[in-house]
Amino acid sequence: MQKFFAALVGLLLLTLPSRAQTAPAADSIQPKTYTYIEKMPVFPVLAPGDSAVPSNQRFMRFLNADVHFPPRALRDRISGRVFFSFAVNAQGRVQDIKLMKGLRDDVDAEVLRNAHRLDVIQWEPGTQNGRPVTVSFTVPISFNINGKRSDQPLGDSLDTGPYQRQMAFPLSSWDSKRFQAPKGKGMIYGSCLQRLGGTSSFGSGEYVRLVNLTTHKSVSFSVKPPMKSRRENAFFYALPAGRYALHLYVYPDKIWGGFHMYFENLRKPVAPSSTEPLRHTRYQFTVANGKVHYVGTWNLANENQPEFLDEKYQLDPAIQAYFPQFNFKEAVMSLPH
Repeated sequence: MQKFFAALVGLLLLTLPSRAQTAPAADSIQPKTYTYIEKMPVFPVLAPGDSAVPSNQRFMRFLNADVHFPPRALRDRISGRVFFSFAVNAQGRVQDIKLMKGLRDDVDAEVLRNAHRLDVIQWEPGTQNGRPVTVSFTVPISFNINGKRSDQPLGDSLDTGPYQRQMAFPLSSWDSKRFQAPKGKGMIYGSCLQRLGGTSSFGSGEYVRLVNLTTHKSVSFSVKPPMKSRRENAFFYALPAGRYALHLYVYPDKIWGGFHMYFENLRKPVAPSSTEPLRHTRYQFTVANGKVHYVGTWNLANENQPEFLDEKYQLDPAIQAYFPQFNFKEAVMSLPH
């Protein structure tokens, strides 16, 4: 049975401190309830070298290490979130593990089975005013495999190849004072309608990761600049010539912003498989050396439903004003398909 890891196949996890309470005194009737505590519980160091890893990341690693997608759920193309809660008491022990919102019986049972591995973990308890207190957490786990069967590998070659391990620092936006593409590169422009907007993602950027199928290197660029609240933003970048496949859409959690980022695979609406040609499972486009390419409006507003629209006539006048040195009217049409 396949294991599911957060950065690889869509298991998304965050801990949400929802309340805290002191252990009841002998003469008290109800424990005092907190909405915030001074020091949250700390997940223990379980492996050499983990002492430098933040507590939340150690917790995520532990929970991700043994969760499985039930075979029938894979076959039935089940996607969605399961929420469970638990508390870390004043002695640092886990208690009250329970399902908060389920998906279906086999998936829910797997989430709870994995969650009960926490029963043997000794935490450093949280404290308020110097006293150990009980702190509760709510954990959402996302199952999103886009229809893989249990006898299939985990995804296409972008999931199982080296691209997951490659670093892809965001490219710099094009400087309006530069007059031509660098040698060996072409230009792409378009706009992107993001998943989040307004104050919920104001401080965080959103990114799309591509894989150059010619050089086999990953690149990333911003489709929403940090500290911008507009839902739709134009982009203009220089990319090495080659054929590109869309890989990941990276955007912030609506509650915790850039502290927790989602990695959503950008796929075609078919069951991915490493035996299928990549053109059947991934949206692709080509960049030619020295050319300007219009790549469309990328509508990423709906989960797992990317759209690529031709709105060139709307964007050209606005972007031409910023970059008069380029002839956008004669740009090559290169919408992902």
